[in-house]
Amino acid sequence: MPSVLIKRYANRKLYNTETSRYITLKGIAELIEEGREVRVIDNETGEDITSVALSQILVDSERASRNVPGSVLTELISKGGDALYTALRKRVDGAQEGMDELRRSVRKVISQRERDMSGWINESRTDAESAVQQAVEHVFRALDLPRRSDIDALNANLERLAKALENLESMPPESD
Repeated sequence: MPSVLIKRYANRKLYNTETSRYITLKGIAELIEEGREVRVIDNETGEDITSVALSQILVDSERASRNVPGSVLTELISKGGDALYTALRKRVDGAQEGMDELRRSVRKVISQRERDMSGWINESRTDAESAVQQAVEHVFRALDLPRRSDIDALNANLERLAKALENLESMPPESD
């Protein structure tokens, strides 16, 4: 499937050359979520500004409370260039494996429906929840994102460290 070419005009409007219509950043995000490759160019200069458009989509999604993890944004800024592309490519490939696993699980659940219609609803809910949980865990591992338990453990360690420092500060100085 060829990439979708989006042109940005001087008035900052974005034009989808595939559909011959204007498109919003949200529309571009939807194309990407559908698995389409998108390329954005400045109509006057021909400069590829895809990364600028994608960055704006990230900012907009953060505002819309989709909560892009800070660690991902920090990595985007700190690594940049080819190193960033390589790291993201590895993570996307890992996430794709999780999505493939989810697809297989969903197909399995649907095929079970055909065999046993009466118990399908309860079984499929359990299987689907399990498949979704496994896929989410795989994506978290692939993206190296902290889980709630990781954050709780860090907070507990910080509390222990703070208490240890308080104890050291309250000890009288040693005499020579």
